[in-house]
Amino acid sequence: MFQSFEARTRPEDGPPRVSALRDEMAKEGVDAFLVPRADRFQGEYVAPCDERLAWLTGFTGSAGFAVILADRAAIFVDGRYRVQVKAQADINTFTTVNWPETKLEAWLADMLPGGGVVGYDPWLHTAAQIGRLDDALAPRQVTLRPVDNLVDRIWHDRPDPPAAPAREWPEQYAGLSAQAKLDVVAGDLAEAEEDAALITQPDSICWLLNLRGGDVGHTPLLHAMGLMHRSGALDLFVAPRKLAEISLPEAVAVHPEENLAAHLAETEGHVRLDRDSAPQAALDALASGAAEVVSGTDPCLMRKARKHPAEIAATTEAHLRDGAAFARFLRWFDETAPKGGLTEIDVVRALEG
Repeated sequence: MFQSFEARTRPEDGPPRVSALRDEMAKEGVDAFLVPRADRFQGEYVAPCDERLAWLTGFTGSAGFAVILADRAAIFVDGRYRVQVKAQADINTFTTVNWPETKLEAWLADMLPGGGVVGYDPWLHTAAQIGRLDDALAPRQVTLRPVDNLVDRIWHDRPDPPAAPAREWPEQYAGLSAQAKLDVVAGDLAEAEEDAALITQPDSICWLLNLRGGDVGHTPLLHAMGLMHRSGALDLFVAPRKLAEISLPEAVAVHPEENLAAHLAETEGHVRLDRDSAPQAALDALASGAAEVVSGTDPCLMRKARKHPAEIAATTEAHLRDGAAFARFLRWFDETAPKGGLTEIDVVRALEG
């Protein structure tokens, strides 16, 4: 249902953009720059302002990344996209690298045999990713350096960040109030003898506060991160305008999302961080202050996996309703298609009706 055949990029845009990026790399003093598809939340779907890989290379697949060096550029893609990438990216500018058969660290070591500096945006790579890459490259005298995003410097018509308003998810479907969930997660932190936990996954924030958003396509996520305290308080980092119509528990303090790093640098105590999902920048911010970082899973992960009876009932009802609607559509299609003249608009209208 989400497939689109609209051409959103052009291969010919890649070469001048790579050239401009190399100018920024030279100014920054890095020999390579990593361009992942990921946003700071590591989601499968990203907002238009975070489509850096597509903007730079032309490749619009849902997974992959690019590495730009002074004398070559490569796009790493898995088996799903090896035909697509050659149609969308300029093949004279970009080499296709079969991934994960070829590991990034091995490729970089071959391309920088005498050592070098690899620049990366620490908000777009998880702490685990950077840790593994650093461990593999350090013996080869290849250094990783966090830098401001160099693609953003040259993307002059970059779309604005998403600003869709959040909406409340009814407790009758969630099963528990937001306050009850805050209390449960706070109790888990107290039991683990941890003072706080950083929550970087939007779906966890949405579950915890019974919220839904519209910041990316196809999934109702609100772009936000939070610092959950064992006291039950939550520091929520989000664009405040998205919450204009939302009533949050008193225990929730809302901060502009750009204040997260400074806030983490001032945080003390034992702070849990999920290295598999939290950005390296968050780890760096915590490590720069008095916090003692404790590696652990997102504290909402197992709680949201255990479905409340109200959630199960709502899901069952949704499946029954959607199943009936799709059965009606299939009957309509079976009766209509043999007559000919069926258009895409007809199908869309039938699905929506």
